[in-house]
Amino acid sequence: MNYIKRFIKTSGVFFIGNTLTKLISFFLLPLYTFKIAPESYGYYDLTISLINLLIPIIFFQAWDGVFRFTFEYEKKSEKYMVISNGITIQFFGLLLYIISFFVLTNSLKYDIDYKYLIFIYGILYAFQYFYNCVARSFSKNALLVVTGLLNSIISIVLNVTLISIYDMGIEALYISYIIGTLIQLLILEKRLMIINNFKISIISFRLMKELVVFALPLCVVTLSYWLLSGLTRLAISNELGIYENGLYGVTNRLSSIVVLVVNIFQFAWYEMSYSMWKDDNKKDYYKYSLNYILKVILYIGSVALILIKIIFPYLIAEAYQGALIIIPITFIGALINSYVSFASTLFLAEKESNKLLMPTLVSAIVNILGLILFTKNFELIGATFSLTLAFFC
Repeated sequence: MNYIKRFIKTSGVFFIGNTLTKLISFFLLPLYTFKIAPESYGYYDLTISLINLLIPIIFFQAWDGVFRFTFEYEKKSEKYMVISNGITIQFFGLLLYIISFFVLTNSLKYDIDYKYLIFIYGILYAFQYFYNCVARSFSKNALLVVTGLLNSIISIVLNVTLISIYDMGIEALYISYIIGTLIQLLILEKRLMIINNFKISIISFRLMKELVVFALPLCVVTLSYWLLSGLTRLAISNELGIYENGLYGVTNRLSSIVVLVVNIFQFAWYEMSYSMWKDDNKKDYYKYSLNYILKVILYIGSVALILIKIIFPYLIAEAYQGALIIIPITFIGALINSYVSFASTLFLAEKESNKLLMPTLVSAIVNILGLILFTKNFELIGATFSLTLAFFC
């Protein structure tokens, strides 16, 4: 029963600090859609999708290994040993990212819009993941909530100011994230003292190898996952145009609200499942939690679809009204994927991350074939249906 109480308590903390604030940003959609053209929003959505693909792979998803392995130690000094080895991998990934980014962008025959903003965004994205996982390793959920809340408020205020007053476009979205996340990271470093507790003497190639071996299958999963959501964006942009990708990006913003609510339980579930890895009754907890989250997803999804249908014309600018037709398909895909993400945590808790490879690869193949078959004939509906079908598989 202690696990259940902890699960509920942690869920509440993440709701206040993470989801509630991002639900507020949901109401910025009118500002985005009235002030930013679908083509520009489509470009922004595509660049973020590429960052979501490349950053976890280049940085070896060191944060996932750190988060899992720290739960095997009780003493702070032992936890910092894992963290120090993880941050070593992180800085190696940073070097690899800098080299890869400038070699790739300089080899292209055309200029990349907002090149340096995208570059900085990628670095902060990687370190935000790492610092968040370290905070959760020490069960510093209140700290994570406060800094996340501050980050979101700063981003929201900057977005409103830069877009509505200074008439900026998508550069405002990059700038607000960069400033908000940088402030969050500085506060987290001050409280967690990751750099201060770093010692070369505790660097262990054996432990680094274990962290990388644990995370490598997850990197492949990330790549395969990108062949789902990321490749869909790329296919829409190439086959149908950036305008259509802007429509798709808005529907993802809307469906992400449902995902955020589910993520409350998923964040709490990570901690609980990692903590009970030696518990004899853990399988009963697994079963109970999976049944519970399925009910939550079905209830939330049903209500959300009705509400979105009602408020869509008032919330979204007329230029984006074509997105309404794909919302049901996108929402169903997001709900299925939320359940899959929740269930996948079981394999991480058991240190069986390699077992996530096959399902994700099969799904990626289904999506590739679906995009080829459906996009040309059914356009945006075909592309989103292909992704939902892949998530279901």
